[in-house]
Amino acid sequence: MPEPTDADWDDLVRDLTARVAVFAPDWTEHTDSDPGVTIVQLFAFLTESLLYRQDGSPRDVARLREIVERLERVHASRCADGTLTRNRYYTGKLLSVADFEQEQQYLRTRHRRHNRLLHGVGIVSGLDVSVEAGQAGEEPVVVVSPGLAISQDGEELLLCERARHASVCLGKDVCFVTVRLVERPTNVDAGGEASRIEEYAEIAVVEDVAPGLLTIARLRRAGDTWQPDANFEPARVGR
Repeated sequence: MPEPTDADWDDLVRDLTARVAVFAPDWTEHTDSDPGVTIVQLFAFLTESLLYRQDGSPRDVARLREIVERLERVHASRCADGTLTRNRYYTGKLLSVADFEQEQQYLRTRHRRHNRLLHGVGIVSGLDVSVEAGQAGEEPVVVVSPGLAISQDGEELLLCERARHASVCLGKDVCFVTVRLVERPTNVDAGGEASRIEEYAEIAVVEDVAPGLLTIARLRRAGDTWQPDANFEPARVGR
């Protein structure tokens, strides 16, 4: 077998990081100083060593198989959408609101699962973050370019236009720029019922990253100014 290159190593670490993000959505720190990255790099090193090892003993092989089987069991136990249920239609069936909601949920869950497991979690393209100075007496403005990301649960987060967020974390030295999917009822009729649900990607600047938020940048204060932290590498989807 050929010797692995630095590019092979980087690809392995990147792939492991994306896979871990599926099962640990709260993990948002992906810099080299983070213990989580160190663990991923260790697994990559061990995997690489095992793949290129020619003289493994039967005991080593059995132990490796045991570890793999254990990981597969853990993976299966955390696969909440492994079994899906869809409507079965037949002539004369009475359909209710719950039936139509089930139909939507089935299709959306399949799509989210496809995104999460086949593509990964993180930025697909764009979503570059910069900070502009505010006008006299005003706070700096966080600017996010148009782009696409996949959230931890597989939702597509599409930002079609340049977004501006006119606040940062007051009294703090570190903030996080995040994106999440927001659903908003629209088309309210005379009876107060909304007939549509609008989906859009929402940008926020927060002190602590709560579950459900995808971090796309980290900001640091330098005196009276804020700048994106060049050492922070957000999760990205390999293409």
